[in-house]
Amino acid sequence: MSKKDIKAKVVADLSSGAAKSEVFSRLSGQGIKDSQLAYFIAAYADARLCDEHSRKVDNLVFLMVAQSLLAAIIGYGVGAHLGPNAKWVVGALLALIPILFAWGFYKHYVGMYNGYIFLAIIQLPQSLKGFMATPIASSVGIAIGAGVLAYVWYVRGKIFPDFAFFSPRKIKGKYVFSCN
Repeated sequence: MSKKDIKAKVVADLSSGAAKSEVFSRLSGQGIKDSQLAYFIAAYADARLCDEHSRKVDNLVFLMVAQSLLAAIIGYGVGAHLGPNAKWVVGALLALIPILFAWGFYKHYVGMYNGYIFLAIIQLPQSLKGFMATPIASSVGIAIGAGVLAYVWYVRGKIFPDFAFFSPRKIKGKYVFSCN
């Protein structure tokens, strides 16, 4: 079976209420690596969990829209120094990134959660560069960034409980899935 077929089979089986570990054992060895199969299973957004935590996702979408507005304002200011049309282009491009994250959070794509977590982690050292010049502003920025990162990680853990860091949970060499 191809990756696409197996992914469709995983979604169909999990949507019908089959246990994740049962789906894994049934589809294991069918043409893709077990790690890829485990990722497909762990990346499945259970409708019950999505409904249960929809308020948290709505809060994330709100945070991303607020970040997008702030990015547009900053981009407009930066672009104004580059040229008359650059302010609109830079503002729109900077606003687009948080909007894409908001869309991914709303659609329950685990890749967007993982992407945000990854980008936020690699961005934290960059936040420390101006700490000595403006410690209060830097501290506030770092606290807000770390808070949003922690909240995104928390919501991802609620909707996708089978992820460890960026990959499916594995204990003693075996993939372990929650019993939703």
